[in-house]
Amino acid sequence: MNPIHRIKSIWALEPFRPDVPLARDEASRFLPWIIALMVYLTALTLVGSFTLHHAVTADHTAQIESFSVHIPYAEGRNKKTAESALALVRDTPGVAQAQIVDMPHLKQMVEPWLGKSDALDTLPLPVIIEGKLISGAAPDYAALKTRLQAIAHGADVDDHKQWLAQFSGFVHLIQWMLLTIALLIMSASAAAVIFASKTSLKIHRATVALLHRLGAYDDYIARQFQHHAALLALKGAFVGSGFAAGTIVMLHVMAQHINSPLFPSFTLGIAHWIILLSLPALMSAIALASARVSVLTTLKRMP
Repeated sequence: MNPIHRIKSIWALEPFRPDVPLARDEASRFLPWIIALMVYLTALTLVGSFTLHHAVTADHTAQIESFSVHIPYAEGRNKKTAESALALVRDTPGVAQAQIVDMPHLKQMVEPWLGKSDALDTLPLPVIIEGKLISGAAPDYAALKTRLQAIAHGADVDDHKQWLAQFSGFVHLIQWMLLTIALLIMSASAAAVIFASKTSLKIHRATVALLHRLGAYDDYIARQFQHHAALLALKGAFVGSGFAAGTIVMLHVMAQHINSPLFPSFTLGIAHWIILLSLPALMSAIALASARVSVLTTLKRMP
């Protein structure tokens, strides 16, 4: 047998045909494609959850020990005022270092919202001081704000921990929603397997009755259906995983050409890839268990 015919034979599951002729059923033809779609959607849902987790972790690592001081633009406010505020920030207990954000960097921070324009040169931008904390330090931001306002009216201190905690809470809520959607998709896959198994059992009711007369136990008959369902699910899951991997790689390549801090990174870690690559085995196990339970339940009701 040449390699092409061998591949077609394996794809048709001819070496794994059970005693009950299940391969001729319509369910055997459509179930792999249903599983493929389910695995594809599950993989993309999990990638969305992983991407949000990576975004929150990156922000948390970069800003959990930092803060910023905002001094509003005011007519006549000179450079000496900004330097006095900078010196006050540096003298605050718990501050490791601080510096004034230069104007080119400040314009780059505004460009994602306003775009590149000559109008940025005349835009009244505030003075921003970025500060780094000593590890584990907890400075008194209220006292710092009071002292800064004595130098520059309207000065404010932005504690990154506060807004980061709010943002993290919102992202974690979305993550749980995405995981719930993934579980619902897997549940729908199990329901499809149950429906296909029960349909096949009704189609081959006469064959099953004959096997019963020959002394076959329910467990033996259930194994015929569960192994066939597991192989069909595994076949479809590999197709869905392949399309999902291609989509993930495509999104990663496209994201590299988008230079914007607002756009999330589609970089996945080793643990994430292990979870995604284990989806075919997981879906096959779900199909096996679903088919076994549904067939055994139906066989117990049969006379």
